[in-house]
Amino acid sequence: MTILHGTPRSEILAILWLTALLGACIHHSHAGTRDWQHFRTANRTGERRRLYLKWLIQSILLFDLGGVITLWLLPRPLGWTSLTQLRLSHPTPTASTSSPETSPAFFIGFGCGILILAGVFLLLRKLKRPLPLKPLGDFAAMIPRTWPEAGLAFLLCLNAGLGEELFFRLALPLLTGQLTGSLIAGAALSTLLFGGMHWYQGLKGVLATTALGLIFMIRALNGTPLIWLMGFHALMDVVALFIRPALSGHFSRKTVRQPAVRPSS
Repeated sequence: MTILHGTPRSEILAILWLTALLGACIHHSHAGTRDWQHFRTANRTGERRRLYLKWLIQSILLFDLGGVITLWLLPRPLGWTSLTQLRLSHPTPTASTSSPETSPAFFIGFGCGILILAGVFLLLRKLKRPLPLKPLGDFAAMIPRTWPEAGLAFLLCLNAGLGEELFFRLALPLLTGQLTGSLIAGAALSTLLFGGMHWYQGLKGVLATTALGLIFMIRALNGTPLIWLMGFHALMDVVALFIRPALSGHFSRKTVRQPAVRPSS
């Protein structure tokens, strides 16, 4: 039996915990927008690395740790056997036993799509044509400029997939659903909050992120294992910050390099 086990006192504790999580998300979004304005104008790599590290620590504390604590507090045990078993809902008995995300055809199609997209980018770069699929959001400054920055940015991408999916596609919908009696209500709140947390990307970025979060939530409600959503989320961030800039010629010795070492006196 966990703390939130269905008594009147437990409902109050659940409401207080949900309020604390929502307040932390709002504060994180507000502070992140302020930090983002500073980050966009920062030229020194030391300042940029400090903000990368700050965002990484904040996301771990809020999303990873907050998500784990929320799952621990929930009255319904989720079976902590392995990460691969975690999911928001289980597929209906009438559904196919094999998930489309785990079929060989899916991996073949996904791999071919990546190769075709990479080929288009490389061809357009060679022809010096403008690249399509411009990102719907203001995050170009997030692209790392030095190797130390690239390491921190890569950790941010990985933790975004791990922590944000754990928090927004599992813990928060379950907690809200526990209070409202509707998992759909929890999913809706979580999706809107997920989009709003990306306000620093501008209105287009918020709309695009909300739409993406809705797609991920639909998959979660249809029984897709959380581990797959985590992987796709992290991969999309890696594509945005590393693969696409590399294919478009953004990275070079002038943009991604070791920081200059001052001569010792």
